[in-house]
Amino acid sequence: MIPLKNIIQKIVPASAASTKKSLQLFYRCLQRLHHTQAFKISLGVVPIPLAITPAPPQPPSYSSEVTRYDVEENIAHLMTLARVSLEKGEVERAEAILEMGIKICEEYQSYMVMPYMYDILASIAFATGNLAKAEVLLVQIIEKMVHLGTPEDDSQIIDFQLRLSRIYSAYNRDLLADIGFKNCLKHQEYKIEDGDTTTKTGMLYVNCLFWYGLHKIKCDDHKSAKNLIDSAYSFSMKIKGLSPYQEMIILSTLGELNTQLGVYDIALQNIHSAILLGRGIGSLELPRFYLKLGELYMKLGSRSTAEQWLKEASNLAELFNDKDVVFEAQLILNEVVNKKD
Repeated sequence: MIPLKNIIQKIVPASAASTKKSLQLFYRCLQRLHHTQAFKISLGVVPIPLAITPAPPQPPSYSSEVTRYDVEENIAHLMTLARVSLEKGEVERAEAILEMGIKICEEYQSYMVMPYMYDILASIAFATGNLAKAEVLLVQIIEKMVHLGTPEDDSQIIDFQLRLSRIYSAYNRDLLADIGFKNCLKHQEYKIEDGDTTTKTGMLYVNCLFWYGLHKIKCDDHKSAKNLIDSAYSFSMKIKGLSPYQEMIILSTLGELNTQLGVYDIALQNIHSAILLGRGIGSLELPRFYLKLGELYMKLGSRSTAEQWLKEASNLAELFNDKDVVFEAQLILNEVVNKKD
């Protein structure tokens, strides 16, 4: 698992000062998956509706009354402190700060930023492998948002439900996972059928299809998984919302599925395409893709081509210190040599 500190360092450069620009860089990373209007408002990149416009700074006063401006200013400061703590790798401190922020939001009924505090806390729990804590956080924020009147098809609620379904899948609570994935897909499909063509809606739909497909792989339902992930890839090409890394992962997953289903020619196309993308971004997954090509060519009876890719896999895996791929590649290479003899 990649250390959380390394993840955050990729989000915000270590040299970045603790300024508004640095804070925006951090939130924009989260915004790749969460493009809601409220999120943009919290960044100050869209006009704030009058109904929730913060009060302008007040002149110094001897009054002890806490204004809405005071609350929002304190919450913004806590978010900054949490970001700085994460940047330094101080995860526990960041969690404590965010939990304090949630209490302030609830005490003073300032709910606009609260979902993003839960979002970050759940993301930390995911990244550190604490799925039980992530589950509790996600259930809490979904219930609170629904209680506050947020529509059940709201993109942020759907995203939270999707992550909750992934947790149920990991815990082998397959019935709950299946219900959750289907519910997320249903809401996103309704939006698209109603004419919503935004990238935000489209990418959330792609995520729902992809993760439901992975759940079906876990359940050994490879045919359903292939249909779901094929649909995810096809739709992502329409909206062009995938990064090269995301496209590479989908294609390699399709390669694995087509191999399982015995559709070797399509599997070869998938893996070759994934390799082209992987080379473009310098992916550490390349040795495993080369290994997969070697295995496929062995299945197709092309031993010389298989041997070439297996050697490539072994050499690059040694360079990347991927001992598992080195071992697997050498094992198949020995098989190729034995068959020659």
